[in-house]
Amino acid sequence: MLIQWIIFLLCSLAIVLAGVRLAKYGDAIGKHSGIGQGWIGLLFLATITSVPELTTTVTGATIDVPNIAIGNALGSNLFNLAIVAVMDILLLGSGPFLRRVKPYHVVSGGAVVLLSGLAILGIAVFPQAQVLGLSPISLAILGLYVFAVFLLFRVEKRDGVPEESDAETMTMARAILGFSVSAVVIVVAGIFLIHASKNIASGSALSGSFIGAILVAIVTSLPELATSIGALRIGAYDMIMGNLFGSNMFNILTIFFADIAFRRGSIFSGLGAQAPNQLLIATLGIVMATMAVMGIAYRSKRKVLGIGIDSLSLLVVYMVSVALIVFRGIDL
Repeated sequence: MLIQWIIFLLCSLAIVLAGVRLAKYGDAIGKHSGIGQGWIGLLFLATITSVPELTTTVTGATIDVPNIAIGNALGSNLFNLAIVAVMDILLLGSGPFLRRVKPYHVVSGGAVVLLSGLAILGIAVFPQAQVLGLSPISLAILGLYVFAVFLLFRVEKRDGVPEESDAETMTMARAILGFSVSAVVIVVAGIFLIHASKNIASGSALSGSFIGAILVAIVTSLPELATSIGALRIGAYDMIMGNLFGSNMFNILTIFFADIAFRRGSIFSGLGAQAPNQLLIATLGIVMATMAVMGIAYRSKRKVLGIGIDSLSLLVVYMVSVALIVFRGIDL
């Protein structure tokens, strides 16, 4: 067990260090290429930081435990949105954080809600439907994800305004090299981190639902958290929001890949008696995403204890969600 904790801590440290640098290199690439911070966060950072979720989801489908696959894809979204509150806290009273991001992020937030809604349709309405061995809902998730990424690129090009940041000037070649190295560190360390956390969980006296809702959720979202902290240090607020909403979009997309890996037809058909629990997690994800979208659109100045009221609300809903997951004994 001691070895697993050492691996856990070393991998966590590697992810934090690489994540902080990843945001800086991503910001530099955005400046050289003319691609906005939001789209850098949405596509590049979100894809890289979501590799742990992709690995866990596809592995769960491959070893015929679809509830772990779907639960991880949906459950990780909850902690990702709680990161908004962490950013607000780290601003040390100079927030609220959601007032600092550009309004066009409501589009990616809306895409998260729609993708989660499709997952609910797959679980509750069409669990047995198949097209070439895949759920038509999985194919719809793929199509909506691709359309949303294209739409968001167009929206940011139209509405995005270049944002000043504190990143030092560096060459494009150095930025790409640094970004690539940081990405590889996050991916490799993230995979080892998941295995270490699973081993720690199996040897713990705590319930599986508690471990899943707390330890595993934090572990799989640690790359998003580390990258967001790095982006916050250079004032790249849109990169943070693009990363968080983009990661949630990609997490739902992993259901498509899990469906390919699942060998007994539609992955939704394998949920069985646990389907109501998955519906609960998906619904909680929609609630939190909707709250974040409303916070961006309303742009409230109100703060409680130095934290934006919208961020505080997200934190409260996240804590309630964890309590429900533990109370119902849902393993993520």
